[in-house]
Parts: sequence; structure tokens; C-alpha cells
Amino acid sequence: MDRDWITKCCSCCISRAISDSDTPLQVKRKKLLILVSIITFISIQPSFIVLLLKYGRPPIASCVFAVVCAYILLRLCVLKRQATDSLITHTMISFSIAIIFGDLEALSRSGSPVWPGFVLVVDVLLVLECPIRVTLYVVTFCSLWLITVAVERSQRFGMFDSIFVASQQTDRYRICDCETLPCKTAFSEAVASLLVQVAVFLLDFICTRGFAAAVLSEKNRILASIETANLIAVSLSRFD
Repeated sequence: MDRDWITKCCSCCISRAISDSDTPLQVKRKKLLILVSIITFISIQPSFIVLLLKYGRPPIASCVFAVVCAYILLRLCVLKRQATDSLITHTMISFSIAIIFGDLEALSRSGSPVWPGFVLVVDVLLVLECPIRVTLYVVTFCSLWLITVAVERSQRFGMFDSIFVASQQTDRYRICDCETLPCKTAFSEAVASLLVQVAVFLLDFICTRGFAAAVLSEKNRILASIETANLIAVSLSRFD
């Protein structure tokens, strides 16, 4: 029943956003942005409610995600604007900032990290044929964040603790035996974890970029064939 409701909601929003004058690229962009917005908005609700009831304040990351998703749906479905490069760029950058806040809040509670959300951001940018420099900015931003987290975990400069105190949290998830959480890790362990995370992230970027480039090349080849066929048909009609 829940799936049917989500499917109907997505179909309704997509039908309202797409018009007859939209190009195939615009249709693809609108569909993917609407799907990502609705799925993201629904997925953040459980953590939003739990943290709100537990700590008496909404998590910053969930608020940013909710505002960005609502803006996308309003712009595409109500105002019927185009899914421009600037809209996609600003949306993905806002998502990246929200992921940083969410990761920081989760790590301050010794919870599960949310940095893998960067993988979705990069994939969306590549599939929607956005300028490659924007994707490279996000990849660099994520790599620097992973390095920062690895340094904090091994050296404990106090970034996690300051967020813990600022958010007025009263407990943390007990997942290890150290006195102060999050637990300090060995430098070698932090470096090994960092290398694995960066390798997985960059591998996804390379594979998705290759796939997106192949799809774009095939699309351009098909469009060129159609244009050539039209020219041949026009030339032959002159001899009739």
C-alpha cells in the first residue's frame, strides 16, 4: 500500500512537471530530480522524528534536505520551470552540505556515517549531464571531508566533541569500551579506512562517468543518424 502511494505521488508530480515542449534531456532531468526529491524527503522522516523526540530539536541535515526537496518540487511541479544546470548544481551542492552536517551529527553520536550520500550526488550529476567541473568539485569536497574525518578519528582534535556538546546530547551509542566516545583509532587504522573509502568513492565516479559518457555518445550517434536520414529524405523528395 505504501509503495502504491509513493508511486502515485511520483507519477502525479512528474505528469505536472513535464510539458509537450520539453526536450528529452529536460524530461530526464525532471523525472530524476523529482524521484530523488520525493525519495529523499520520505527517507529522512524516521530519523527526523526520532532525533526531534529524543533531543528536542530537529537535525540540521534533515531540515536542509527537506527545504531543498520542497523547493525542487515547487519549482518543477507548481511553477513548471525548467531543470537548468544552475538548479541542478545548487541542488546537489545543498545536498552535499546537508550530507556533511548529517555525517558530523552522526559521528558525534558514534552513529553510522552518511557520507555515502556523496555517491548518489555524483551519480545524479553525471547522469543528468551537468558540467564536469561541478562533479569534480563534489568529488574533491567529499575526499577532503573523508580526510578530515580520518584525521579527527586518529588525533581527536575535538571536532566531534564540540558538536556533541553544542547539540546538547545526553548520551551516545555504546559501541565500544573507551571512556570517551567517539573512540580514538590508531593512525594506521584510520589511514587504511580512509584509503578504502576514497577508493570506493573514486571507483564509483570512474565507472559512472564511463557509463554516462557511453550513453551520451550513443545518444549523439542516434541523433546524428536521424538528422542524416532527414536530410536524405528531403534530398530525395526534390527528385519526385
